[in-house]
This record gives sequence, C-alpha cells and structure tokens, in this order.
Amino acid sequence: MPVKVVQRFERMIQTSATKAEPRQGQPSPPPPPADAETIKWLYDVLTILDSKAGALLAFDGLLLAAEALMHEKMLEKMDWLHPYSLALILFTLVTALLCLFVAQVSYDFLGNIDLDKHDNTVEIDGLGKVVELRTTRLGLAWGFSVIAVICFIILVFFVLVKG
Repeated sequence: MPVKVVQRFERMIQTSATKAEPRQGQPSPPPPPADAETIKWLYDVLTILDSKAGALLAFDGLLLAAEALMHEKMLEKMDWLHPYSLALILFTLVTALLCLFVAQVSYDFLGNIDLDKHDNTVEIDGLGKVVELRTTRLGLAWGFSVIAVICFIILVFFVLVKG
C-alpha cells in the first residue's frame, strides 16, 4: 500500500489528465504516473522542504539574536523578566533544532532496494514516508516559531510598558 503522499500525487495526476481530456464519449482513465516521475516528484518535495527548513532556521537565528540582545541590554534593570527571557531563548533554540531534523540527510530505505529487480516500490514507499515525516517536523517547527514570536512580542511589550 503506497504512502498517503504518493496516493495523493497519483490522484492529482489522474485528476489533471481527466480534466485535460476532451469530453467526447467515455474517456478512459489516465494511467498512473511512471515510477521515475513519482520518484522525481518526491525528491522535488524533499528539496522544497529542505529550502523551507533553511529559511525557517535563518528566521529563528534572527529571532534568537534579537532575544539575546533584549536579554543582555534591555533587561538589565528588570530582573523579574530574566527567567522568562532565558526560557524564550531556550525555546527558540529548540525550534531551530527542529529545523535541522527536517533537513537531515538520511535515506535508510536505500539499503533495502534490490537493484536486480526492476521494482521501485521500496524507494517510492521509503521516500513517501520520509516526505510525510519531514512535512510533520516542518509543521511542528513552524508552529514553535510562531509561539516564539508571540512570546517575544509579549516580552517586548512588558519591557516597553514596565521599562
């Protein structure tokens, strides 16, 4: 049974082909995409995920720099905000660490591929699972980044109001 992301891709290809066909008579269902096309698409998705994780990592780095500056300079007179500021810095570091797990280079399933067979099912299933896992990790990292930004805005608000 193919992974959900592969099933969605095949359904998308079939839907696109069906819409492109003329409506004369009963159109035959389009063939599923070739293995090479599916594999290329999955690697393209991984490349996109890696790019997004890199951009989010850069954003988290900027946020971390702003938080560290805030902690060092603006909170000198506000001791009661130091634990909150340190917790926010640690949280942002965890968020950046999650981005690194999206862009990790690990394709364990490649060791299970039998080159004597002309069956790409193992590679397609393995790639599909990697895409789903890394998509989940990126969503989690993005959500944590949003939380970190909200917490930073709250910290800035307290510094401006109470400072």
